Amino acid sequence: MRMQITVGKNLYQVELEPSDGGYEVTVNGKPFKVKATPEGFFIGGKLYSVSVGTNHGGAVKAEVNGKGFEALILDVAKATVKKSEEAPIVKPSAPVTGGRGGKVLAAPMPGKIVKVLVALNQTVKAGDVVLILEAMKMENEIRSPFAGKVKEIRVSAGTGVAAEEPLILMD
Repeated sequence: MRMQITVGKNLYQVELEPSDGGYEVTVNGKPFKVKATPEGFFIGGKLYSVSVGTNHGGAVKAEVNGKGFEALILDVAKATVKKSEEAPIVKPSAPVTGGRGGKVLAAPMPGKIVKVLVALNQTVKAGDVVLILEAMKMENEIRSPFAGKVKEIRVSAGTGVAAEEPLILMD
């Protein structure tokens, strides 16, 4: 299972695989052996007392060795670019031409926009790279899943985005 976990301003890329009665957990490329016990989790031979609150749409409150944290958890396998009929329409700060008939390119994961590679009214082919999104210190090329003309760009370089947040609207 692959996840991205945001704690405060820190973003962690996490992979979790069952292994020898425990788990092999990789955090930002660094592997750890984890074993769950009734007392907590053994990680690298050290016991951590962990308590996790209710998960509300990926947002959780947790306590590790008595210290509280709030985290946002994204299951990367479920984070996909949504087409307009699936993506929520968010009221923009400026009018959107094309309305509900348009296509919405949404963020596949939380991160920061590094570079926008398209301009308003530019024609884009399916598969064209339209922006670069940094997540977990990795730059990801975000490609358009459809062809069309760029009608609205809702982000710019340096903008932080949440998973499934609309980035570009096209017709």
